Amino acid sequence: MKPALNHACFVLALLVLTVAVSEAVELKSSPIQDQLSVNLHQPQWYASDGFRGKSLASSERAGGTDFGKKRVSVVKAAALSALLPGLGEYYVGHRTKAKFFFGAEALTWIGFFAFRTYGGWKEDDFIRFAGERAGASLVDKDEEFQDWVGFYMDIDEFNTLGRVGDPDRPYLEDTPDNHWRWLSVSDQEAYRDIKNSSREAYRRSEFMIGVAIVNRVISVIDAVRDAKRARSRIDGRFRGSEQRKIRLSVDPFNDSRQVSLTVYTSLY
Repeated sequence: MKPALNHACFVLALLVLTVAVSEAVELKSSPIQDQLSVNLHQPQWYASDGFRGKSLASSERAGGTDFGKKRVSVVKAAALSALLPGLGEYYVGHRTKAKFFFGAEALTWIGFFAFRTYGGWKEDDFIRFAGERAGASLVDKDEEFQDWVGFYMDIDEFNTLGRVGDPDRPYLEDTPDNHWRWLSVSDQEAYRDIKNSSREAYRRSEFMIGVAIVNRVISVIDAVRDAKRARSRIDGRFRGSEQRKIRLSVDPFNDSRQVSLTVYTSLY
């Protein structure tokens, strides 16, 4: 046990002596060490909102961030959505949402033209039917005259019973242009059904125009909201990166400061 103890005391004394000598002697760095120290001072890491391990420039180039993106215009987004619903969302960058507005717009106009076409077909049908079954000429006639033909069996009933309830109603002379006389009540009812189908189709086409207007209003509101959010998100991140920057320097050959950490903050 005594030789081992003596050996341990010797090693301890040698370490103490080595430390004392290193404190007293100024170590001179070699040219290689000087060059290595310069190289180690070059890499600097900047981060905003915490350490990210890359510079602000590399953050701008990285995908999935808002840095480097052009600031969107709220007015432009609203104008595009007013022109075509979904176009403002596409401009802001919400491609999936834009597809829904595009689809709604396409379906709206498809429905509009479909109802207009169907209404025109039915209008041709009841005009032809009235000519065949009542001898009525409804080409270029207004809706009021078409309704009279559907409500009264013939022109004589219109001039007698009709004018009793409404004295201000005009008297129609029985001319080829004003004449009609239904062969049966069932024909008159069939005429009314076809006429009402035509009117309903035209009303639905007008309703589709209202849907198109509503779709534009919703798209404009949504595009403006998305544009404002995108601008605030980009501005907020940019201001955050300007407010807090961190610089990390490493120099293993510096006796007083081998690792330094500097935090920069903006004054606004």
